[in-house]
Amino acid sequence: MRILVLFFLTWYLASPGLHAQSTQAEWKKGRDQPSHKPVPKEQEAAKSALPKWTFGINGGYGYRLFRAGNVTTAANEKYIKSLKSGIVYGGHLSYYPWTRFGFGLRYEKYQSQAETEGEISEDVNIQHLSGLFTYRSMLKNHKTAVLTSLLLGYQPYQNKTKVGEEQLDFSGNTMGWGVSVGLEHRLGEKFSLNLTGTAMMGAIYKLKRKTDLNTATLHLSKDDSVDLSRFSVTLGFGFLK
Repeated sequence: MRILVLFFLTWYLASPGLHAQSTQAEWKKGRDQPSHKPVPKEQEAAKSALPKWTFGINGGYGYRLFRAGNVTTAANEKYIKSLKSGIVYGGHLSYYPWTRFGFGLRYEKYQSQAETEGEISEDVNIQHLSGLFTYRSMLKNHKTAVLTSLLLGYQPYQNKTKVGEEQLDFSGNTMGWGVSVGLEHRLGEKFSLNLTGTAMMGAIYKLKRKTDLNTATLHLSKDDSVDLSRFSVTLGFGFLK
């Protein structure tokens, strides 16, 4: 009987150690095995289905960077500020034969108006039609892309000026270049939302001046040239394919 009681007592004391060893072994087993997190199917699909074609329309705010010279009155300061500030709108078409690189066309129009009471008014239009080369970098969510573009193309300029009762139309054109950086966020397989900042450069050295009586060509020096430099911030909507 004593031997039987001693056996059960020994077995009881040894059981917690065995249980601890078993628990420790199971814990090590789970820790030793490498964990492989499956890649979400949505990310895989988005990564493999980047659009080849994009077409977008946009609009926003533009600001010209020309030097105004000496501004002596508050009225002149307000006039120059109105002349520099304007609206921009346009669109683009891009094709991506490679995952990161693409090219296409971009059109944008800048408009501004300024006037003083009964003296002078100006209505300015600057357009640009450019070819663009774009580098596309996808963020980790595979839905948002950073688009960095180089633009080079043609810029027509028009200024309808009224001095008192006299109407003068100035027009010219030049080559221009610029850069843009934007974010394109995909809202689905076919649509996207775009936010873009653009800086354009260019200057006109020959203007055509038209009045009710005659038309003349003005050849401008570097100091008198029409500076078309400007930047813009636009918000747009894109179609993807």
